[in-house]
Parts: sequence; C-alpha cells; structure tokens
Amino acid sequence: MGKGCPVCKGSGTITLLDCPCSFCNGTGEYTKSAESYYKSHICQCVLLDRKRCPLCGKKCHHDTPNKPKILLSPQ
Repeated sequence: MGKGCPVCKGSGTITLLDCPCSFCNGTGEYTKSAESYYKSHICQCVLLDRKRCPLCGKKCHHDTPNKPKILLSPQ
C-alpha cells in the first residue's frame, strides 16, 4: 500500500512514550485499526502542553479552547 502507520508515522515507535507502537507491533506498517484510531482518537494534549495533540498536531480537540475537561492536579 505504501502507507505507514498513522499513529507512529511509520517509525514503529510512539515517541512520546518511547515504546513500540501497539497498533503496528513496532513494524511501522499501515493497519486498519491504526487508521480507525487515528481518525477518532481522544485528544492527547494533556500529555504535553494542553494546547496541541501530540498525535495529530492539531489544536486541542476539547469544547473549550485550550482547557481540557479533565484537569490533572500537579503531583
């Protein structure tokens, strides 16, 4: 097909977590499950700056601008 895994961008590793991609089993190859997840994923902005999703790079997907519905308290 020529397409790589949309979740790990074909690298086989989820950089943010520094672990093998579970959608392609670390191969970087395209899978339908990875494409489905990518199309309807939960915004991962809480893992970085709470402004952009590190998975797709788009602005925060939440209803209120840059304010996730679930706030994590500092530890």
